[in-house]
Amino acid sequence: METSEFMKTAMVGGLACQRNSFLFDGFRTMVVFCEPKKDKKGKTEGYDIELQDTILFPEGGGQPSDSGLLRIVQRNGDSSAINKNIQVPHISRSGLHAKHHVKEPIEPGTTVEIAVDAVKRMDYMQQHTGQHLLSAILERKYQLETVSWSMGGLITEKKSTLEPNDYFNYIEINRKLTEDQITEISDEINQFITKSPQEVTVVERISDGTDGIDTSKIPEDYDLSKGILRTIQIGDIDSNPCCGTHLKSTSQIGSILILPNQTTVRGSNSRVYFMCGKRVADYAKSANKTLSNSKNLLSCSESQVPEKIERQGKQLQQLNKREHYWINKLAHIASEGLKSSLKASEKKRAYFMEEEFGTLELSLQIFKEISTVLKEDFEAYEIILCGYERQCNTGSLLILSESGEKISSLASKLGSMLQNLKGGGGKKGGKWQGKITSVSNAELAALTGYLSHDFIAH
Repeated sequence: METSEFMKTAMVGGLACQRNSFLFDGFRTMVVFCEPKKDKKGKTEGYDIELQDTILFPEGGGQPSDSGLLRIVQRNGDSSAINKNIQVPHISRSGLHAKHHVKEPIEPGTTVEIAVDAVKRMDYMQQHTGQHLLSAILERKYQLETVSWSMGGLITEKKSTLEPNDYFNYIEINRKLTEDQITEISDEINQFITKSPQEVTVVERISDGTDGIDTSKIPEDYDLSKGILRTIQIGDIDSNPCCGTHLKSTSQIGSILILPNQTTVRGSNSRVYFMCGKRVADYAKSANKTLSNSKNLLSCSESQVPEKIERQGKQLQQLNKREHYWINKLAHIASEGLKSSLKASEKKRAYFMEEEFGTLELSLQIFKEISTVLKEDFEAYEIILCGYERQCNTGSLLILSESGEKISSLASKLGSMLQNLKGGGGKKGGKWQGKITSVSNAELAALTGYLSHDFIAH
């Protein structure tokens, strides 16, 4: 669907949101084009709307898409009223055109009023303008060009929940910075935020290729011969082509935090992590909460937290060594007991059960201890190793036999007693391994009764 008469649309590069990035609400325009979006099966899953102009920024230049509302304007003579709100979760760029992705169609010719998620827009602008300033100082002070940059704090299909560190952006440069250099850079940026704020301006021009501006990072599908070349200028510090929305002054960046720890990528390149604006305060609150909780849990002062954690880590390592030592000791004793029980059993059936701290690790260690002996000393055998951890009400179960048929029969029998038993293996004999995600008292009593009646304890 599109308007019947020719209607000129604003091109990406000259959109209202790019000419005035602080237009957040009340902007009226007209729907020019509406096209259904199909999934792989040909079913309509949404609609792409193109407007005469827009204050919703389509993703580009390392800056994510805005989100907002399209309010349908109902005209009644000389007056008008908002008839309906339609959510716009994403806007994309297609060549020189901005596509608004919505869930329902809007008739071309319809007047709409646009509202932007202003909190998100302001956050994105603080990060983006902050990146320009950081890159400019790195280049001017240390001759370090920004290879690439990425904005953090974005929810994706792979990551639906964000940790505090996920809100850091990064820029990639061709070497690692020292801690002193990071301190110097942070101090200089803070000077431009507080004492010597710089005006941020946008210069628009039609590029003829002779203006000496580096356009190598402009996307190939953006036709510069028809589009607009935008240059973002920060005082006399920086001038770079960019399609994103930006602040009006470096003072609006608010604050910046650059981490001393960096990541080495692509040989000797380094990723420098930073965040700007409100994110810094939010991160400080989160870090303070974590530190306060750690202090209370460890019963120490803030400065003692690292020392306490290190000490507890060493204690945990020692406890793990002790636990492993006693598991090996107990497994050896249990395997000797099982051998004796098998020899005493006419049916060659034996079991081991630990009902308090019966970990899978213990059962597997018993299996390791006894497996060689089983092959050498017994032609036929059936062993059940059962562990129950009372505190978390879970368990593990191993079935050992030379016969896959016997293992299958025992697994079926035990599965009829334990509703939450899942496992597999041992189709040709050997070992079947299972996990019990929860056990009722009745199930535990039934299992104990069955084992003590049909098997000999180790």
